[in-house]
Amino acid sequence: MKYIVVDDNEIDRLLIETYAHAHPELQLKGSFEHPLEAIEAVNQHTPDLLFLDIEMPMMNGVDFLRSLHQPPLCIFITSHPVFALEAFELYALDYVLKPITEARFNATVQRAKNFFEIRQNAIEYKHQIEQDSVVIQEGYDTHRIHLADILYLEALKDYTCIYTTQRRYVTLGNISRTIESLNQPVFTRVHRSYAINSRHIDSIMDNKIRILETEIPIGKTYRNIVNALRKQS
Repeated sequence: MKYIVVDDNEIDRLLIETYAHAHPELQLKGSFEHPLEAIEAVNQHTPDLLFLDIEMPMMNGVDFLRSLHQPPLCIFITSHPVFALEAFELYALDYVLKPITEARFNATVQRAKNFFEIRQNAIEYKHQIEQDSVVIQEGYDTHRIHLADILYLEALKDYTCIYTTQRRYVTLGNISRTIESLNQPVFTRVHRSYAINSRHIDSIMDNKIRILETEIPIGKTYRNIVNALRKQS
């Protein structure tokens, strides 16, 4: 995956490059202080991935991403949580708050890997709902999954990953439309990127929900919903 970094803070740029160096599949194609400096590199190298700050002089990261004719997959890395909604409306893959840790960086790179793997392997993803199951067409294969066996959902840009105890399935469509199509009150949105089957919750912590060995983050705007789940459990 070719990537470019745009951040007016030199230390943050170097930190991202240092963390990225541990991932041999990531190839740096440019590191820039200002968005306007990065335009030529984006056009020349057509990167797969863009690590982008938001609050920068001359042009902020959101406007820069909007200005690109064919924007690469974007991961915002910023000190400002207030731009999260606007970022996801631009279909950013992730929104990481500074100071970024190596563990958080590795997690966002894994999300990017998952997305590119899905996109590369996708012949056709679609699903239809039956009475108590979802039927997923995955390329030439058809899978029938009982709704009760679904543990949680994860958003990956234009796709939604459906996790069961056996494996991960993929369907074309964003997570909001997928939840709506499942039409079951047990599927609860707890984060912009995650929804859970409330019947599979093992524990609810301050900022995470545990389902088996997986910890699902709780988004700030979903805390009231999660508090309601606490009272029901």
